Amino acid sequence: MGAQALVAEAGWNQSAADWRIFLDLGRAFAVKDAQGRLVATAATLPYPSGFGWISMVLVSGPFRRRGIATRLLERCMRALQGDGMVPVLDATPAGREVYRPLGFRDGWAITRWRWPGGSRPGSAARPLQQDDWPAVLRLDAQAFGCDRAALLERLRARSSHFACVVEKGGALGGFLLGREGRVATQLGPIVAEDEAAAAELSGFACARIAGPVLLDALDRHADLARWLEAQGFARERPYTRMALGRDELFGDPRRLAAIAGPELG
Repeated sequence: MGAQALVAEAGWNQSAADWRIFLDLGRAFAVKDAQGRLVATAATLPYPSGFGWISMVLVSGPFRRRGIATRLLERCMRALQGDGMVPVLDATPAGREVYRPLGFRDGWAITRWRWPGGSRPGSAARPLQQDDWPAVLRLDAQAFGCDRAALLERLRARSSHFACVVEKGGALGGFLLGREGRVATQLGPIVAEDEAAAAELSGFACARIAGPVLLDALDRHADLARWLEAQGFARERPYTRMALGRDELFGDPRRLAAIAGPELG
């Protein structure tokens, strides 16, 4: 698949199943060279409360610095705005410098953490059960800013061996989903009423995953960051959540401990 070749060239973690999300729930854009080979991509993922994601802006090395990425980005912006949606994205430091002149404004600071695997932290969380699902969807809608059940159903299926919840005072106090990736397992979203619950969820998942793990946590959760460091997670790169022409982001960062990934929000 040409799109996966671009992912591998960039060293990103997405899989063919991630591309299927964009094809089924959003839109994917592509640029081909004169020989019909795929050389650049971008994608949008609309959400039902007035905003949509832009991601997967990839350009093969020999075709960079020709304005292709900017044109693809602008195409995604027009597509979302044409549907009455605010474009949102999670930017790397280099991407942030491209997006700011286009009108994107800084929001939440996010850090990607990588765990190489090894010793397994214990946890008081428990496996996600079918009866938990309505409460999971309610918690996520409060934290993310809209109902994204179609996406979460896919993540649930891909994380069945480590998806989990915690209970607080007899009610659901948080949940964790995730998905396998090209080179590591991505944890997220992690939604929790407090940082201790987010750590419990992360510990449960890590105990059931062989190999490296990625987790993109909001920087505001300092206690969670200290827990991740204590378990052997290392900071890999920063992201900035940005919205076009909007200072206030959608969702509740107090509850959203870790995102589903910069490509999904």
